[in-house]
Amino acid sequence: MNAFLENLRTCPRRRIQLDEIRRHFYAAFPEVQDSAQRGAQLLKRLQELEIVGHLKLPARGSWESFGQPPLPLWITLAGTQSQAERRDYGSVAWAPELDFWPQLKVSQLEALMPVNDFLLRRRGLLSLVPAKERSLEIFGDEKRLERMCQSGMLFGKLPLSVLGCFQVSAPLPYRPAVAPGRPALVLENKDAYWSFGEWNTTANYFSAVVYGGGEAFQSTGAALAQMMHEVSAGSALYFGDLDPKGIRIPLEFNRKTAPGQPQVSPAIELYAWLVSNGVRRSKPECADAPTNLAAAWLEEPLASAIQTIWMQGKWLPQEALGFEKLQQGVIPLS
Repeated sequence: MNAFLENLRTCPRRRIQLDEIRRHFYAAFPEVQDSAQRGAQLLKRLQELEIVGHLKLPARGSWESFGQPPLPLWITLAGTQSQAERRDYGSVAWAPELDFWPQLKVSQLEALMPVNDFLLRRRGLLSLVPAKERSLEIFGDEKRLERMCQSGMLFGKLPLSVLGCFQVSAPLPYRPAVAPGRPALVLENKDAYWSFGEWNTTANYFSAVVYGGGEAFQSTGAALAQMMHEVSAGSALYFGDLDPKGIRIPLEFNRKTAPGQPQVSPAIELYAWLVSNGVRRSKPECADAPTNLAAAWLEEPLASAIQTIWMQGKWLPQEALGFEKLQQGVIPLS
């Protein structure tokens, strides 16, 4: 609950609207964002904060008319920043890296003080370490830096590298092969990962077979770069389900990759085999997919063929291209 309260206190006004409340709540508790109970959990946190005097909820006339449960349209934070407001921030010896401090609100300046103390104390002595380790050193809270980044408190003006740290990518399980220079192949789902990995141990068609883990793959750019270096991969291909979600995953991965990190390209021959031979399953919501989505990932005429399948309310799971099919030689080795 402290993380949520700290996020709320970064707001420039004491009265905070519901949209902003939700944003700070999800930044503090990202795991609940997709939960059906997220509204109830948010309300519980607000009520708990009101009980201990950190905020005040409005009268019932200022709540949502609908909702499960209805939520307050705004809250009022208690006046807890008086000491911070009395501080003369112009007299603070600010580290040169924080020369943007005059642009910040009082609550943001107060939150930045431990960072300033750290930079002055550790000048020229920084190794590059995981962000949670540095956050614990600076704040005594291993998750504080992450929350500050998610809430926008650092405004992109203070890269984590200035603090001698970085966000660690989720690890990527992979099975290497004796095929330096060949592409690595990332699979969306675990069963496909097993089948391709097992087949590739003797085929040596890919330098490595990688388990992307669905949407988790979107934030693993550094891990993919490390894996490719370890197996001497020439490039990275991606193969997943042919539904809108399966297409968005690699597109989002490429959008999030930092400069210098590798991007993934579509495994065209695998997708083409799936369109021609895969099992078409019903999913009516596919018909609502944006008309340019498939084309953003795949070349023609494959993109148009997939868009037509979606318009029919159908999709193709990648598992149709499984272990037995691979053993039968459906992929022409080259």
